[in-house]
Amino acid sequence: MDIVSQYIDEIILLLGLLAIILLIWNITISFKLKNLKKRFLRFSRGGSVNNLEQMIENFSSDMDEIKEIIAQNRKQLHLILEKLTNIKGQVGIIRYNAFGEQGNDLSFSIAILDEKKNGIVITSIYNRGESNTYAKPIEAGESRYQLSKEEILAIERATK
Repeated sequence: MDIVSQYIDEIILLLGLLAIILLIWNITISFKLKNLKKRFLRFSRGGSVNNLEQMIENFSSDMDEIKEIIAQNRKQLHLILEKLTNIKGQVGIIRYNAFGEQGNDLSFSIAILDEKKNGIVITSIYNRGESNTYAKPIEAGESRYQLSKEEILAIERATK
């Protein structure tokens, strides 16, 4: 007992310091717990722990709907791209003088094709008193009708 009474002031001082350290630690943990609670409430949008499971189920259901919408969008995009390749969008035109020295370059051949080289070639042959127009179907860059050199050139320009 002699030793305890001799160091009683130091022991009280150490216990006081320990109490202050524990108080600071307790306050720090309280603030951290309060911040964690705020973050949890923000995450759960004000709901409780019981609602968290329901929220996860709702998120899962929403993800399934989003996946289905994405699959539908992919199908629609595929159809659009397929239709787009069939649009007659490639054009080639040649103007020329069909009868040599008579007249000007008023005759023409125009090819309108899609990406698969399907479409039509239209030729208009101009002569002083008359003008004749011809249309020939094109499949895979070829026609079942005989093509003139100008029509072939118009098809080549459309496919470049």
